[in-house]
Amino acid sequence: MDRRVKLVIKLVLIFGGTIVGILLGLKLAIYLAPFLIAFAISSLIEPVIQFLMKRLKFRRKFAALVSLLLVLSIITILLLMLFSKLYKEITSLSNTQPEFLKEAYQNISNLINRGLNIYFGLPGEVTAQISNMVSNLSNSISSVVDSFVKGIYNTAVSIPQMVIFVLVTILSTYFLSGDRDRIYSYIKNNLPETFLNKIISIKDDTFMALFGYFKAQLILMVITFCELSIGLTIIGVKRSVLLGMVISFIDAFPVLGTGGVLVPWAIYEFLTKDIRMGVSLLILYIIVLVIRQMIEPKIVGHQIGLHPLVTLMSMYLGMKFFGLLGLILGPIVVLIVKNIISGMMKQRSLKELINDFNKK
Repeated sequence: MDRRVKLVIKLVLIFGGTIVGILLGLKLAIYLAPFLIAFAISSLIEPVIQFLMKRLKFRRKFAALVSLLLVLSIITILLLMLFSKLYKEITSLSNTQPEFLKEAYQNISNLINRGLNIYFGLPGEVTAQISNMVSNLSNSISSVVDSFVKGIYNTAVSIPQMVIFVLVTILSTYFLSGDRDRIYSYIKNNLPETFLNKIISIKDDTFMALFGYFKAQLILMVITFCELSIGLTIIGVKRSVLLGMVISFIDAFPVLGTGGVLVPWAIYEFLTKDIRMGVSLLILYIIVLVIRQMIEPKIVGHQIGLHPLVTLMSMYLGMKFFGLLGLILGPIVVLIVKNIISGMMKQRSLKELINDFNKK
């Protein structure tokens, strides 16, 4: 067989195998999630384990146990602090709740009365159409409520599974960290050295890039939090820092985003005739949205090593193929493909491959 044909077949196998492997990996990741998370955690705490082994002369298994307990303690303390802060804020809000509910009730009642006056002044054909629309809307709301109730039930049923998930993840992390040397030695003895080095290189590059991606998302959350806190303070909203924090967390979910809070809030203000607040909220939303769209590709691309244009394309194509979740999955998939192909091609550029092809 001609060498050029072999090279073409090799490139097709590398690209095709990478894409198929990533798609299968995404499917399997759902079932292997506890072990993947355990592997990531064990890799993160490895420096701590090495420190305890070298400085305090701990055995690996004991050092792994201490490191894991330390991580779990830190996570628990942070969660307790977060819940304590939220409890204090909720308690503070409950003191003003009756006044707020009274005002909201009056506003809604006024809107209903105004709507009824307009409704009864309309022609019969129009009122019939409105009645049909209201009937369809009530059916839609009923189905949404049913789905919500079913979601609550499914969540309650899945709590034991969540407990098992957490326990399996913790135990897997301990076993991976405690027997890391034995596991690595077994793999090393049963795989060719060149293949193993290539896999390790791909793994290291992918993990670094994924860490950079989540770091970029954290940076975007901090920027959004600062924008919202400052903006809400300027327009005179109480507890602007708390609201900015909550909305910035919601903004991390592509299905909701900042608009999922600010736009309904602005509509409510328009309906209650607070035009200034409604316009201010819409302007704040537009500012946050524009700034995010401008800086997100650059920040994400810089952190994960992709050009901003490539990052923007991957986010757009990800959204087309996977929906709103694709805004997150797109850059991650491109990133994994880039690192796997780079490792398989032995860090050679496309230009070098084409030159080799022409020589043959």
